[in-house]
Amino acid sequence: MTAPTVADRPPAVPRQEFAERQERARRAIADAGLAGLLAWGSRDWCWAVRWLADHQSGFANASSFGDKGFSALILPVDGPPILVLDQRVGPDDVAVDDARTAVKVTHDVAAALREAGLAGKPIGIAGEGALLDRHVREIAERLGGPLDLRPADAIVEPLHRVKSPEEHELLRHASAVGGAWVAAMMEAAEPGRTEADLVAAGLPVLLRAGGWPTDVVIGSGNPCKPQAPRGIPSFNASRPLQVGDLLRVDGFGPIAGYGCDLARSACVGAEPTAEQRTVLEHAVQFVDTLLDAVRPGVTHAAIHDLGVDFLTARGYPPHGYFEGFFHAFGHQMGLTVEGPFIAADATDAIVAGQVIAVEIVLGTPATGGISHEDVVIVHEDRNEVLTAGCPKRWW
Repeated sequence: MTAPTVADRPPAVPRQEFAERQERARRAIADAGLAGLLAWGSRDWCWAVRWLADHQSGFANASSFGDKGFSALILPVDGPPILVLDQRVGPDDVAVDDARTAVKVTHDVAAALREAGLAGKPIGIAGEGALLDRHVREIAERLGGPLDLRPADAIVEPLHRVKSPEEHELLRHASAVGGAWVAAMMEAAEPGRTEADLVAAGLPVLLRAGGWPTDVVIGSGNPCKPQAPRGIPSFNASRPLQVGDLLRVDGFGPIAGYGCDLARSACVGAEPTAEQRTVLEHAVQFVDTLLDAVRPGVTHAAIHDLGVDFLTARGYPPHGYFEGFFHAFGHQMGLTVEGPFIAADATDAIVAGQVIAVEIVLGTPATGGISHEDVVIVHEDRNEVLTAGCPKRWW
């Protein structure tokens, strides 16, 4: 398949869209009885600041670098936003006029909160998963009083659940890149090659498009399972693939800020056995069955329940090889992996404009777990499969 490059990248989200996002967030925060919003972001959990201000830190989070790796947007209900950064940016690199580079992010956040008139007032916190306890203590100490932070992920997240046309174009591009990336790894899956050889074969495709892997998760063998030691990377750099191994590859990462995420499986260097073929086909059928049911008005929980029914009717555990790991069959795609998930407690209805990934790891004790994942844009009358460029079947 033809691999996209940087030259194929769609235009960036226009600055006016960020201003509209900020205004929508102001209204939602005001309706919740809050005086403003503190959006907090890290390199790895960037969504709140990236969605509102078009900024993501480039520093790996490490205590030896102090506040490097974190940034914050202070968005009062009344008044201009203030963006506090951990590094210098150009004047057109962010979507906020008042962008301040800080030596100590928490200190400058405290100053910005005071300047915005938010000290001592109830403030929503979005991106809370990246906010450390020491950050809260340092900001409060600088303000000279406690922070009245109220959870606001559930307020802000629904605002960006439906993607704009510009975001859809960026997500189409990301999945086209991701499909070519994963295909390059699958094409390299030959006996004698290591899992690292597969990753090395795919990286040039991703890099030429300006992308970067968040991770590549690989399982292989008979039974198929992760062969890497716990930690990073999530693949085994030394184990050679064997004839007849089952193989699963799950690649995900950002391209121009928006994520790709897809998984494919294969039998290495041989026709699959009858049992192997059954689990390979069931994984594809599972994802296709759930995607056929995805439409506006259907709840995420209903799609989850359909998945449980599919698996148990065929003798698998209710969540396949996700048992004990993650009881969901997918998630939203955007700036990162986003909620709501395809899970039993996700009772919100699907709406047109969402971008949804459906995935599964399933198998038997003999085969181990293989995987499959596809991503769609939900339209009023159809689902547009963004990952269709990467073949479903590699056997």
